[in-house]
Amino acid sequence: MNRSDKQTGSGDSMTSTSESTLIAVEADIYDQKLDRFLDSATVKALSKIKPWRGLLQVALEWLAIAAAIVLCQTYWHPALYICAVIWIGARQNGLAVMMHEAVHYRLLPNRKWNDWVGEIFTAWPVLVTVNSFRQTHWAHHRHVNTPDDPDWQRKQNELFEYPKSGLDMVFITLKYWLGLYAIKQLLEANQAATIPARLKYLRLSFYGAVVVASIVFHFWLGLLIYWIVPLFTYFLWIIYVRGVAEHFGGIEDHSDLLEKTRHIECNFIERLLLAPNYIHVHIGHHLYPSVPFYHLRELQQRLMLNPDYARRAHVTNGYVAFLIELLGSSSKQVEHHA
Repeated sequence: MNRSDKQTGSGDSMTSTSESTLIAVEADIYDQKLDRFLDSATVKALSKIKPWRGLLQVALEWLAIAAAIVLCQTYWHPALYICAVIWIGARQNGLAVMMHEAVHYRLLPNRKWNDWVGEIFTAWPVLVTVNSFRQTHWAHHRHVNTPDDPDWQRKQNELFEYPKSGLDMVFITLKYWLGLYAIKQLLEANQAATIPARLKYLRLSFYGAVVVASIVFHFWLGLLIYWIVPLFTYFLWIIYVRGVAEHFGGIEDHSDLLEKTRHIECNFIERLLLAPNYIHVHIGHHLYPSVPFYHLRELQQRLMLNPDYARRAHVTNGYVAFLIELLGSSSKQVEHHA
């Protein structure tokens, strides 16, 4: 897609906070020349924001969390609690995906409301901010898997070095589920120093109010076991798995955006527990970041009708197939050294 196709207006059209359709901004567009797979009219239609749909999804994630807490408290059992941790961690991931929508100004057409709703109801609860994440994430979109990609730079460590053996993957999973990576990774993600002072203090006040309320109204233990434990364990493990799936695991050295980004065709359970709100439609998202999550499925279907896209795109049929890809690359390395 040429620059002229990405942006059909400037000035007021780029800064308006009430427009129903956001013209794709330069800041989150890949900086290399891209092929045009869809016409501009189709992209504009798919980029239309439905405010009620984003707000509904945020509400549904919170309701699903509340339901799990009530169910677990009513019928307490250790096995049920483990299921609750997994479910709540998955829903926290759902909130993080909705935060990602706010980062791209896809949650609400009014940018001010987009950011405040995104901060309070999706980002702060999972200990990040829309403001700071936008700074690094837009750079990631511009410079995917290059030295100018801060996400890529942050992941240049042994966790993201593939191939790995199946045993290594099991050990990494166990460490995540035990919360052994939590503090380090949340500190890395928490870039409070890069956000405006007013926002920083409001965020700290938010956390302070939650802690004080939990003590005064005696729900501090619930806050710990039903929020902090899922956040520090299953949630961070999902973020890691998604991070590998999206741009690592044997595809990171490609130069073509369609090959160094992985689209995973998820089944219902995988969407529920690993990749909610169509976050798995990742190549399409990088090509057209102006498309909100509820149109990503249609976007992928339209893209697959293009023979060139269908031929070049790295599409994996589910997370089980993704795991097989990782194990397969490990086997090839062993054969290579034999």
